[in-house]
Amino acid sequence: MSYKPKWQMKPLDEWSICGMNHYHIDGEKRLFVSMVKDGRCITEEGKDDKYLWNRLWNKAVEISNEE
Repeated sequence: MSYKPKWQMKPLDEWSICGMNHYHIDGEKRLFVSMVKDGRCITEEGKDDKYLWNRLWNKAVEISNEE
């Protein structure tokens, strides 16, 4: 089974990463991600876990539903 990064899965694969930074707070790995598509931007920051990507996914779906 091959690993596919979260940003390469639908619908995030339609967005471009314009900023992504890893950093640590109190030994915990954190992540900042900002993505753009058609002049719109979605951003999340927090623990580097599946929930961060789920929040970005939900934002991307919400914007797609507006179109």
